[in-house]
Amino acid sequence: MDGQIISFMQQAMAAAEIVDLSYTLEPGMPVWPTHARFGAIVYETYEDGDISMHRQLSFGEHTGTHLDAPKHFFKDGSSIEEVDVRSVIGRGVMIDAGFLNPCEAYTLDMLHEFESQNGPVREGDIILLHFGWEERYGLGKDAQEFLKDWSGLGGDTAQYLLDKKVSCVGTDALSLDPFGGASYPCHDILLGAGIPILENLTNLHKLPVFSYVIGLANKIKEGSASPIRVIALTQKG
Repeated sequence: MDGQIISFMQQAMAAAEIVDLSYTLEPGMPVWPTHARFGAIVYETYEDGDISMHRQLSFGEHTGTHLDAPKHFFKDGSSIEEVDVRSVIGRGVMIDAGFLNPCEAYTLDMLHEFESQNGPVREGDIILLHFGWEERYGLGKDAQEFLKDWSGLGGDTAQYLLDKKVSCVGTDALSLDPFGGASYPCHDILLGAGIPILENLTNLHKLPVFSYVIGLANKIKEGSASPIRVIALTQKG
C-alpha cells in the first residue's frame, strides 16, 4: 500500500505544473502598520572569510503569505501548531472577484452564481479569493496601494462557507475582511469555528478554477499565525 501511494504521488507531481502562491520574505515587504517588519542580520559571510553563511531573521507571525490560527482573534482558540496540518492540503477553488470595487464585499449571491457556473463548493475545499490585489504588491513605498482599500469576503458568505465545511479560506489581500470595516466578521466566523485563514496569496491569476493545493505552516508554539509556503498543482499545458 505504501508503495502504491508513493508511486501515485510521484506520477501526480511529474504530470503537474507547480504554481507558487507565496511571496518571498524580504526587507521592505508590506505588513500591517502595527506589525513587526521583516529584517535580516548577517552573522557569517564569505566576504568576511567565514566558511559558511547564515543570518538571523526577524519578522512577525503575520508577515508575507501566512496562515491565521484561531488564536489570532480568540484567546482560547487553537494556536498555529495545533491547527490541523491538512487544513491547506486539498482541492483548491479559485474564485475571481477582481471585478469588485475597493472596500467592497464578495456577496453570497455572487458565490451562488459562481457555483451555478462551476459546480458546488465541497466539504474540505480550500477557497482562494482573487481580488486582484496582488497587482498592487510592492516593496517599501511601492506597497502603499497594497496596504489600503482592498476588497474582501462578506460575512454572510463566510458563514455559508463555514456551513459547507471548507477547510480554509484565502485571499490575495492583506486581510480576508474588506478594508475599513468597523468589525471583522470573516475572522470572527471562520476562526471562531476553527477554520484558518490564508492571507497575502499571490499568483492566483495563474490558476484554473480547480487545482490541488499544498501548504505547510511553521510549527510555532502558541503562535497566532505563521508564514506559509503554498503551492498549487495544475495540469500541464
